[in-house]
Amino acid sequence: MICDHCGKQVPEAVFCTNCGAHQGKSAETGDPRARQHHYAAAPGEHVAQPSVFSTLLPHLGHSKVHEFRWAFLIGLALVVILVATGLVVAALLAAIFLVPALYLVYLYEAQVYRDEPALVLGATFIGGIILGLAVTLLSNAIIGISIVQSTTALIGYTVILPIVQLIVMPLPALLLRNRAGFTETVDGLAFGVASGLGFSISESIVRFSSVFANTGIHTDSASWIYPLVGVAVLIPLLHGSTSGALAAGLWRFDRTGRARDISAYAVPVSVIATIGFYYVGQLLANNGVSPLIVLLYQAIPVALLLVYIRFLLHYSLLEEARDLGFHAVVCPNCHRHVMAAGFCPNCGVALTAAPRSAVKPKPAEASATPAPTTTPSEGA
Repeated sequence: MICDHCGKQVPEAVFCTNCGAHQGKSAETGDPRARQHHYAAAPGEHVAQPSVFSTLLPHLGHSKVHEFRWAFLIGLALVVILVATGLVVAALLAAIFLVPALYLVYLYEAQVYRDEPALVLGATFIGGIILGLAVTLLSNAIIGISIVQSTTALIGYTVILPIVQLIVMPLPALLLRNRAGFTETVDGLAFGVASGLGFSISESIVRFSSVFANTGIHTDSASWIYPLVGVAVLIPLLHGSTSGALAAGLWRFDRTGRARDISAYAVPVSVIATIGFYYVGQLLANNGVSPLIVLLYQAIPVALLLVYIRFLLHYSLLEEARDLGFHAVVCPNCHRHVMAAGFCPNCGVALTAAPRSAVKPKPAEASATPAPTTTPSEGA
């Protein structure tokens, strides 16, 4: 068939395998080319759905996403069990490394680093850890430890320091921007998230260094559950999301230095979400608001960041899809055997947001790209 939107001859199916547009008449509203009801990295979800794993780990297939969700829930349950038994130090260590460890496994599973794992991990995780250590130690020396003693300290820790962090966190990822194999926005997102998570490790370790030094093996844990949920979930998600959003936004700049579409909002969205997270959250805590309410509030800016990243990544995947040449592939999302180029014609997932090993054509297929037929059976 001829695609209604790009005009290319493609297999007859639900989605154009060349441009990713939704084909034919549909009951859904909106632009079929924009296909906001079918997120390009996870077509079963709406673009505005603030899902953590399909947003920050876009290269995972449907089944793998569930595996990572279960791994995260098990890790979070372990933190709760350790707190309940009074093992606060162990719980704190588990909370600090939970999300970063899962992300390292993700990078390995999806082979996001291509053939350069040492370079990518060194320039993201390790770079983020080093910068996080330097910034946190320096901020403690300049501002002090307490953030409730004065207005100056409050502004320093909840406004000035977060802005400094936003400037510093994506820097290691940007070292990879001009590498030949890492030109897509989804690469920038992955590297930015890794750098931000490395930063969160150092920041949390320095912030709780006195706990590690002065707390015994067993201690009263009644007041620790809410801080540990913040350390295990909200802080790494905030740092990973803001660093990922900024890196992805910078990846979307063209070579003349102009921002393209939604990427122009990466900086203001990150700044507003981060200051809202820290400043308003601390004001609520200072005025005696329940820690549970503070955590629920702080989840809101994180969710808004995730939605912004999804829109940025969705349009980037639609616009930057490479023509991989028609070749047989098992879709990592719907697991159908299809003839595909840039998108699965059955479910519409962008193949650039799939594990590299799952869509990499064999040498014989890569050297010959046969013209697609227009029969419905092959498109299915």
